[in-house]
Amino acid sequence: MINNYIKPYKIFCDLRRNLSLNTRELEAIQEKKLRILLNHAYQNVPFYQRLFDSAGVKPEDIKDSEDLYKIPTIKKSQIKNNKKDMIARNINLSSCIEYKTTGSTGNILTGFLSRDDVLNNRGSYERIRNENGFRMFRDTLLIIGNPYSIPNSNNKKYYEYFGIRRREGLNVFEPLDVQIQVLIKVKPDALWGYPSTIKLLAEVIKEKEIKGISPRLIFTASEVLDSETRNFINSVFNVELFDIYGALETGCMAWECSEHAGYHVTMDTALIEFIDENSNKVNAGERGRVVVTNLHSFAMPIIRYEIGDYAIPIYEECTCGKGGYLIKGIEGRYDDFLRLRGNKLISPRILVPIIESISGISEFQIIQEKEEEIVVYVIKMDECRETLIVEEIDRGFKKVLGDNIFVNTKFVKSIPRAPSGKLRSVISLI
Repeated sequence: MINNYIKPYKIFCDLRRNLSLNTRELEAIQEKKLRILLNHAYQNVPFYQRLFDSAGVKPEDIKDSEDLYKIPTIKKSQIKNNKKDMIARNINLSSCIEYKTTGSTGNILTGFLSRDDVLNNRGSYERIRNENGFRMFRDTLLIIGNPYSIPNSNNKKYYEYFGIRRREGLNVFEPLDVQIQVLIKVKPDALWGYPSTIKLLAEVIKEKEIKGISPRLIFTASEVLDSETRNFINSVFNVELFDIYGALETGCMAWECSEHAGYHVTMDTALIEFIDENSNKVNAGERGRVVVTNLHSFAMPIIRYEIGDYAIPIYEECTCGKGGYLIKGIEGRYDDFLRLRGNKLISPRILVPIIESISGISEFQIIQEKEEEIVVYVIKMDECRETLIVEEIDRGFKKVLGDNIFVNTKFVKSIPRAPSGKLRSVISLI
């Protein structure tokens, strides 16, 4: 019984200690964990036995991360279609925890994590919060998300009543005034949630000059964070925002330190590759598809998984002195990129600032319905002229995308969120 309390803290301490290691030491840990995972998957998971055999690969053929290309990448559809064969035979499934991805695209993935898998995933986030100033024995963390993923009074842990790792939840589907009341009541030391939601809350707080909400830390995750949103949140709350890159099936994959020079890859818990459309490794500074191997996924191994995102690697270390390589930026999901004639891809990071530079827009969503047609849904502020907004959107988009693009701006009262609670700023339906 005591081990149930000691083990989580030991795993956290081990992960925390790894932050002091240099890149070479992290690579050694990564390669050791990779060999263990590959052997386990081949011996115990039918799906990976077939995958390795079809590629003519044995675990011993993978000497280090540079050899991973020999194993085919896998996609969400393969995991869903082979769910039973993805589960390790030597794992007691009844002791595992079932998870569901947030399903921002409506394509929900169900998976399983062993108890140790869960502790490592949670620890990968906990240590980053701790590294950036969160005090687990004193602070209260308010987690913003959908009602199925946030803490509530029915699932509090015993230690929270002693002031340790106190967590509260805020439902993004509640009206904004209700969310504000939760903030006032909880008085969190730190916020964790979607950038779009925190920005909306910040707008209300600023407009109504609400007092008594002063988190010391803000962590954003699960959506692409743009500079305008970052700067606005920082200015309203007078904080230094830290952005985190992770997923339920992988744990924390990368994180920002106080240098904000990029995202530190968590090399000891995840192995991330960046590949082009031909599955070749991209160069530093080039956009690549994110392929991740969760080094702590033994119940249902995640190996060379195309998570659905684009990112730009640097392959250099941060000036903060911590080991590991950096990601320059998270570009967004594949289906957030507009696709123009000639298979030209347009990053949402190019389009979003155009909208944000136009005064009078409270909220928006850009949807590509056809190759040469874009619909922009806009919630405007009451006093603003619609014709002016339409003209500025049309002019800004055509300057970037060309005169052949038809831009249809529609004014709406609300923009629906995804089932996860995320607000997707840009969506391509082609």
